[in-house]
Amino acid sequence: MEREDIIRIVDGLRLIEEGVEKIQGVMRDKKIKSLKDVAAELIPIFKEDDDSLTESVINRLS
Repeated sequence: MEREDIIRIVDGLRLIEEGVEKIQGVMRDKKIKSLKDVAAELIPIFKEDDDSLTESVINRLS
């Protein structure tokens, strides 16, 4: 591995850590105990969605 590869890996790990902290913050605020519980809450929301939330999520991930 070259120096640039290591830097990119470390940057990716930093992004993962930030994402985990955001998820944990929401879970703590909403008193959600597991990712299974998160999924249980998200699935009905996406099923009822008028596609605007789904589109927003897809755009955010792109």
